[in-house]
Amino acid sequence: MKKIIYCRFFFYFFAWGLYLIFMSNYAPLGTDWLPWHFQRIYNFSEYLKLNGYFSNYGFSIWSTCKDCGLSPQNEINKIYLSLNIFSNLPYVIINHYFGSENLRLYGPIIDKTIIFITGILISELFVKLSKNKNIFYNSTQAILCFVIFIVNPWTYKMLIAQWITVYFVLFYLIGILLFLNNKQNLGLLIYFISGMFDYQSSSAIAIFYIMLWTIFLLKRKKNAIKSYLPNINNHKFLNYKIIISLILPAFIYFFLRLVAENQIQVTSGSSLLTRIGISGNDIHNGSLLGALQFIGGNRITQCFVAFNMDLDLSNLPKSIFVYNCILSHASMFFVSLISIFGIFILYKNNNSFFKLLTFPIAFLLLSYTFILQQSSSVHLMGYSYLFSLLFSVSITNITFQILKKYNFSVISIILAIPSIIGILLLCIRINMLTGING
Repeated sequence: MKKIIYCRFFFYFFAWGLYLIFMSNYAPLGTDWLPWHFQRIYNFSEYLKLNGYFSNYGFSIWSTCKDCGLSPQNEINKIYLSLNIFSNLPYVIINHYFGSENLRLYGPIIDKTIIFITGILISELFVKLSKNKNIFYNSTQAILCFVIFIVNPWTYKMLIAQWITVYFVLFYLIGILLFLNNKQNLGLLIYFISGMFDYQSSSAIAIFYIMLWTIFLLKRKKNAIKSYLPNINNHKFLNYKIIISLILPAFIYFFLRLVAENQIQVTSGSSLLTRIGISGNDIHNGSLLGALQFIGGNRITQCFVAFNMDLDLSNLPKSIFVYNCILSHASMFFVSLISIFGIFILYKNNNSFFKLLTFPIAFLLLSYTFILQQSSSVHLMGYSYLFSLLFSVSITNITFQILKKYNFSVISIILAIPSIIGILLLCIRINMLTGING
């Protein structure tokens, strides 16, 4: 068993390294930070370094300008109140001690490491909570889940311009793992840390648990919530502690923001109504279809962006590119729909995994997509990372359920191999069509 587990982790490292090498050489955008993303992270960190890390209660600027003045006199009207120092703490630390060049070098490495560990966590939790205890079966599942996770377009976007959602997902998964291993206090701390990186996501998960608790209470099934929270059967009040640990960072954030707003006259950023798309002037709001465009991997307009609104279909190479680009995104859309259907199959076959991880992540993704419609339409990169987790486990589960239905016959295995390779190649193809802004 140990040898198989070691082989599994060896394959994780091998697949990750091979994928990064390939994408670095062939993907038009590579695998490192895009220039505008580096500039934004650097400005955020350097402004705090020059003007004091809590001079504006941990808030900083969020600008892509080069050679900014970075003084309070020049940038005070650009203070961004949607992110705090805790959200970008690793980069602030690197910039403070090692400077901008090392931030440019090590920042992307940190992101790659976090995504790599997240891929391992989602794969290992998937098999840990599986009903099937066959070590070879579980290892094959874990490896396939990991590979799909690292190559899909929603993960790739986080390599070139990460969002704080990456940190939240990492710590949230670590928290679940700790609870499953009876490390309750440490699990609560990790949940709290996940919220300090991304208070929005942790608050939404807390609201999810509150809604569950309320509904079960009304149905007089108060104890039913225990199956949706990790390992709380023998720990009184642990469900309340979990909710508090997830929602407390939001109170800290809003307190700091309230104090900052009273002292800073002009700030940058959009209002909640604008992010929802009902402020009255919402030119960037594509409503539900705009918010759901991430299912295709990229914006469909990416197929036309190189033509500057002057598309001449009589030009054969351009016509071929547009035609095949649209087909590629349509293919990704189709596979994504299959993965969404697979989530319901997952509920039947791995109920524990669904309740502990898939259900809250799906709720979080739906909340971002259906409520913050304008924000989701504009920011195709960030929120869609949550779909990466659902997509990976769902495609893996569908594949193995089909194989299981045919008793893992030689024919079913032989036919499944090119099908899976085709999905992986499709993901890489979509990655290579990704635009400079996602």
